[in-house]
Amino acid sequence: MSRFSFYRRLQFSFIIFILLPFIAVTFWSYSSVGSNVSDKMTLASQETLNVIANQLEKTIDGISFASVYFSQFYDSDVLERLRGLKDAESFANYETYAHQEKLKAIASILSIQSLDVNVEILLVNNHDRVIMSSQSRPVFTKLPSGLQEEIGKLDPKELTELHWFADGEDGALPDTYYAVRFIVDPLDRERLATLFIGIPADYFRGLLDTGNPAVSITLSDRSGTPIARHDGSNSVSSGSLLTSKTVLSRVGWQLESRMPQSSVVGQINKEFLVSISLVGLFFLFFLILSMLWARQINKPISLLRSSVKQYVGGNRVVRIPVQGKDEVAVLSAAFNQILDEMDELLRRMENEQEEKRLLELQALAAQIRPHFLLNTLNSIKVNLLMAGDDAHGGMIDSLMKLLRAYVRVDAPLELAEEVNILDSYIQVMQIRNRLDIRFAVTLDEGLPHLSLPRLLLQPIVENAIIHGFSARPEFPIISLFARIAGRMAEIEIRDNGRGMSGEAIISLNQRLLDAESNMPAQEKSVGLVNTARRLRVLYGHRARLTAAEGESGGMSFILQIPMQSRKEAEHHDEDHAY
Repeated sequence: MSRFSFYRRLQFSFIIFILLPFIAVTFWSYSSVGSNVSDKMTLASQETLNVIANQLEKTIDGISFASVYFSQFYDSDVLERLRGLKDAESFANYETYAHQEKLKAIASILSIQSLDVNVEILLVNNHDRVIMSSQSRPVFTKLPSGLQEEIGKLDPKELTELHWFADGEDGALPDTYYAVRFIVDPLDRERLATLFIGIPADYFRGLLDTGNPAVSITLSDRSGTPIARHDGSNSVSSGSLLTSKTVLSRVGWQLESRMPQSSVVGQINKEFLVSISLVGLFFLFFLILSMLWARQINKPISLLRSSVKQYVGGNRVVRIPVQGKDEVAVLSAAFNQILDEMDELLRRMENEQEEKRLLELQALAAQIRPHFLLNTLNSIKVNLLMAGDDAHGGMIDSLMKLLRAYVRVDAPLELAEEVNILDSYIQVMQIRNRLDIRFAVTLDEGLPHLSLPRLLLQPIVENAIIHGFSARPEFPIISLFARIAGRMAEIEIRDNGRGMSGEAIISLNQRLLDAESNMPAQEKSVGLVNTARRLRVLYGHRARLTAAEGESGGMSFILQIPMQSRKEAEHHDEDHAY
């Protein structure tokens, strides 16, 4: 390629790396789109068959219900009417008329409630006389000979299953598809009647008509004999077909959908030919223009390359002259803007580095102050203990423990350590408030090592001392219970203070539940709301803090925390500590 000019190289590159790959990708996309569309149409046909199958199963369920209703005699009145009409051949007396009218009324109600309106229900007595019809068959007319022949083929001892058969001309689709069941007297097992429930061909044709002229759907029985068929007006029997099938488990019928693949990809072929022709013309036009523009672009590009080298070499004031309004001029102006923004970014970085250095110095100075205070307090504690003042020495020791906890507020700790810090806090608070507070702790096995964010429980204990014990009870006590409930750790803190009213507890729980919202928190519960918010931030929406009335007065606060490893707790606390 080195012996060719830049102009020729651009032509060859365009053909090899753009035109040929475009053609390959276009044909691959065409085949892929055709395959995807065929798959989606097959899936759509399958879903349509499932809908049709569901409707058919509902109809079959209605037929089964009607047959069971008549054969199991859930209504004793039906049994009485069938006994009275089992040998009747006409309206011989009023009693026969009354039996028939009552049976007709019962069947009408049943057909309205459980079956489609176009499904026919026939009851035929032992003399093959119609004693009840849900449609327009006259009463006591003779059953058609075709139906009588089908009854003769059935096993009279089979009383639990429905018998299905088609009624129509040989070689043609049936006009009606019947379900038959023999109805016998539960006392002497004598046949009382034969129940026919017929599904007309119009029902099947309306159900199988999907509105797509290219789709042909066939419904067949267990043996593969067609029950009903809908042929689309545009369907053809030759060529590749998209086929979908589903089976009705109750009766073993099969629904099969067929669609010519040509009806799916035919429109795609037309659109593809039009698109490829238009794109080909545009490519040819672009090829000619690009070759003409290549000569004009080369000179400004050389200037751009030279300017970039100067800027990289350290000349930050270099800029590209902008002439005209073509693409190269726009590119040059944009490049000049990038250089200006890079200069501004470099200045900001220098300022940030200087600020970072000052902050690091301030952080080092801040670390010195707590250590100086701890060392000073430790000296005071030693002097007090040596002087025999154990009470004030213990108070200073508890205060030092709290100070160490506050210094490392962003580091997690185990529940047992948190309890020790709470004990120190209570010792300080009881001296400060002149209260003799008892602190009782009960931890289930494994929970002492539960990793928690530092100082998570202190606001609850503080709330109990400041507000709960403001009435100064005679024997103030704070109890902490930690237990495992499923995959949650529950930490309950109780006090025997003055407690809260029911309405106040409901209001407090609402604020704790909406801890992440912007609703203002009352001054007396801001620490509790912050604790609830901290739980949500660290552990997600499964964690929560709830308040309730204590069993023996006072308040009870329960923290629910998802169980997790120490490593996970450290990760959460490092990300969200405040």
